[in-house]
Amino acid sequence: MLSFLSVVAVSLLHAALYVACIYAAVALGPPVDGNRDHPLVIRRRMRGAIAATLLSLAATALILRQGSSHGFVEPMGLDPRRALASSGVSLLLTATLYLGPLTMDHLDGAFGWDRLRLSVGQALRDPACWRNYVVGPITEELVFRSAVVPLWIANGVDPLVCVLVSPLVFAVAHIHHAVASMWGGEEVRRVLLRMVLQLVYTAVFGCYAVGLFLRTGSVAGPIVAHAFCNVQGLPSIGRIGENAQYKYVLWLVHVVGLLGMLVLFEPMTRPGVFIANNK
Repeated sequence: MLSFLSVVAVSLLHAALYVACIYAAVALGPPVDGNRDHPLVIRRRMRGAIAATLLSLAATALILRQGSSHGFVEPMGLDPRRALASSGVSLLLTATLYLGPLTMDHLDGAFGWDRLRLSVGQALRDPACWRNYVVGPITEELVFRSAVVPLWIANGVDPLVCVLVSPLVFAVAHIHHAVASMWGGEEVRRVLLRMVLQLVYTAVFGCYAVGLFLRTGSVAGPIVAHAFCNVQGLPSIGRIGENAQYKYVLWLVHVVGLLGMLVLFEPMTRPGVFIANNK
């Protein structure tokens, strides 16, 4: 098996490959005049992300097969038998975490049938939605969870260390957004501030996703959680002031949601409760 430094190096190579394939897919095609949100650019970047994902999964599978006789499907969280339970538990935990924002969405009428139907219809026709809510979550979780985490675990890294440290690879992979913004002429101070916020957010989410991956034994849960978080975005505390009559109730609901997720995480992901035992 690889040494720890080699595992870290391979993990960083996965991140570099993912970013490189995204930019290469755009650069190698016919010139297009548009930013990253141009529909043609989005489609090329998605193809690049898919190609990088397949390469990373293949590389990790080969490494795991050389170092163990137990195969790679289960260690990489690709066992379909665990997908449904992992998805359900992760969806419930993540919805609990977002209890405050979901309550505010309800007060804003976001869950009305007509509005939901219109939103879903628009999303299906929008390449940016496919990138943000489908291709992005699937490819990023397959690379940074299925392809990265098993290498750390196979190397004997303590699961807690893996939860806290391996997400840094995921966070670092997002620095290219800041570099692209600076190349585009955006103010450096503003870009750096946004980069720090994004690094913190992606690192924290990465810890949560790795925890789900290790506890549920499937990458399906982290994918569902990732898509849910992308739909909701960062919780906007400022929205509480827009509902002055419910201000204190909304603060309470936000706190209950956060504490509820923390309290429920261990029992909900405990083997034998909803998640099948490894034995």
